[in-house]
Amino acid sequence: RIPMLRARCARVSAVRCALAQCSPPRACVRAPKRNICTSPPPPTEGNGLFARLMKEGQVDSGFWQGTALLTGVVIAANVSTEEQRSTAVCGLVNTIRACGLGAAVTDRQLIEDHIRKNTAAAVNVLLASPTFYFLFAKMHGSSLLISCIRAITGTMRIVPFMGFFYASFALIVPFVTQELMKQGQTYDEATGNSAMVVMLSGFVVLEALVELRGCGVTFSQMTLSSFLIYIPALIGRLATGVLTQQKKTGTESEPIYPPEWLQGPTWQQHTAMSLDMLHLDRDFLTTAMGTSVFQHMLNGVTWILLTKGKTATLADIGRFLVGGMGGTLLSGIGQFGKTFTLRAIFGFSWNWCSSQPVELPAYDAFLASLPAEQ
Repeated sequence: RIPMLRARCARVSAVRCALAQCSPPRACVRAPKRNICTSPPPPTEGNGLFARLMKEGQVDSGFWQGTALLTGVVIAANVSTEEQRSTAVCGLVNTIRACGLGAAVTDRQLIEDHIRKNTAAAVNVLLASPTFYFLFAKMHGSSLLISCIRAITGTMRIVPFMGFFYASFALIVPFVTQELMKQGQTYDEATGNSAMVVMLSGFVVLEALVELRGCGVTFSQMTLSSFLIYIPALIGRLATGVLTQQKKTGTESEPIYPPEWLQGPTWQQHTAMSLDMLHLDRDFLTTAMGTSVFQHMLNGVTWILLTKGKTATLADIGRFLVGGMGGTLLSGIGQFGKTFTLRAIFGFSWNWCSSQPVELPAYDAFLASLPAEQ
């Protein structure tokens, strides 16, 4: 019996050892410890609706800088008295005269044709720019909300550049006009030619930076090779865009219908009245139709820089110009159609703003103090 009892005990011990190996002892099974949070976890970058709107809406330092600058200018213009504004304008004119501007350009011409006109043109650009940046974002796949945000952020980002651009035009063009008049040109001829000379002498690069920054392209994303396409396309578009609208500011619109329509049948009179009411004139056709091809090239460069940055190549830009966002010829045709729509709507908006009278009382007191012959 003793051997049998030993064998049975050995089998029981073997079973117990097997069970012990399959499951850990109760003393070893412990619940996981939970650390007590003494402070909330730091927010994860990019989480949340607000953070996404800030990122996709391109609310960056350029937006805040432009907003602060524009706010300061508006406050200064409204808080200052008429006497202070007149004194400031008088000081500006005296400074320009001290820099060498002669009597070929009178004080009245200096204010009305250069300083005041460029101030009004800058205001018109800021009023029309939200339309452009909204349409640019929408045609490249952004939602309605994001497009609305980019319309505001893009406009505010270009405020410093536009201020420098038009201020430089107002101060430099009179001197170029004076030099062209010395060569035998009339004042009107010299004024128009001097604007083109100043634009093509280097300001086109500043305009390129304005366009790219407004669309959200950072300086680190820009490449020298992309400017080989961007600058020539911008020159072509400027000739039919900025310079056309700048020249139009403060002048009477040239209608696109024959003069006989005003005295013709009822449908002709109504058509002429509708075109006049909507300010659909020859400058509108030039701005909208004549800039579509150049704008398509500019949009292609801008989009490739936004998506590829420093790695963008001329081949990437060429593929986008031909194939659009879908990479096919049909997509490229559709992309050009969107660009044409963008230029038509933006051209209408800009042409409308340029056709409206801009109240600039800062110059009225100084102009009223000038003799009639000046």
